[in-house]
Amino acid sequence: MASRGNALRGMDLNLLKAFDALMQERNVTRAAERLGVTQPSASAALARLRLLFGDELLVKSGREMRATPFAERIAERIHTMLLEVEDIVTSHEDFDPHQDEQTFRVMVTDYTALILMGPVARTLAAEAPHVRLELVTHGMSDHADRLHSGEVDLAVVPDRLSRHSGLPREELFVDEFALAGWRGNPRITDSMTIADFTATPYLSFSVGSEPSMVDSLLTELGHDTRANVLVASFVTGPLLLRGTGFVTFIQRRLADLLAESAELRVVSPPFEIPPLLETLTWHPRSTTDPGHRWLRKQIVAAAAAL
Repeated sequence: MASRGNALRGMDLNLLKAFDALMQERNVTRAAERLGVTQPSASAALARLRLLFGDELLVKSGREMRATPFAERIAERIHTMLLEVEDIVTSHEDFDPHQDEQTFRVMVTDYTALILMGPVARTLAAEAPHVRLELVTHGMSDHADRLHSGEVDLAVVPDRLSRHSGLPREELFVDEFALAGWRGNPRITDSMTIADFTATPYLSFSVGSEPSMVDSLLTELGHDTRANVLVASFVTGPLLLRGTGFVTFIQRRLADLLAESAELRVVSPPFEIPPLLETLTWHPRSTTDPGHRWLRKQIVAAAAAL
């Protein structure tokens, strides 16, 4: 029987990178584009991988390619291993924001993109011209899985989502919720009661599969949270209120920013809503990465300046 050392003799790490790309794309041509090689090179890599593992790995099914059970079983382990190897290789490197090229994928809502990441983007433009920032505004409820897989590098998420993930995190800023509606809506008053609210058309927000923080609280208080309008964008929602009788609950910082353009009247909620604490979270493998540390510092500084 071959020893583990013999099995690894002559192993080409690029083959495992090819396997990872093939599993991500399930398409030889797209995998070749991801790897920056020709399609025949990717096909040759697949043939070598099949020989190495003694398994077909990917088989044609109509116009698609499907992974074999064995390939599915090892895919996540190989993906994680490649991320760890990359971290080890780059862990000694310094990061020079003025010179280095790096891409960071940060998960945010459109609210935190506007309030927080705008200042961060301006800092990058001035101090890190070769750093690319990609803002991912979907999949918030799955942020921990996407950090584990390496799909995103950082996530700005509410404390209620990050506190039980077991991942490193840092508190960023606190906001409060306000009740908002079109300023021409006579129902919007400083003395609105919960009964007034429940009798008013309601616009709410849906971020992934999770109900909004306010809707969860309304459910706990025993009130109907069935919204007349449900939107996925915190920024779009307030703009839809103009000329309508709808009300909504939005973050105070966002309400202040959009008050004039959306013609909003903003009042205190008719019941107590806990403050919203936004946090920054990431995977432990990135904790000591110089570029990652630098970007985290910029985000924390932007939050402190709010």
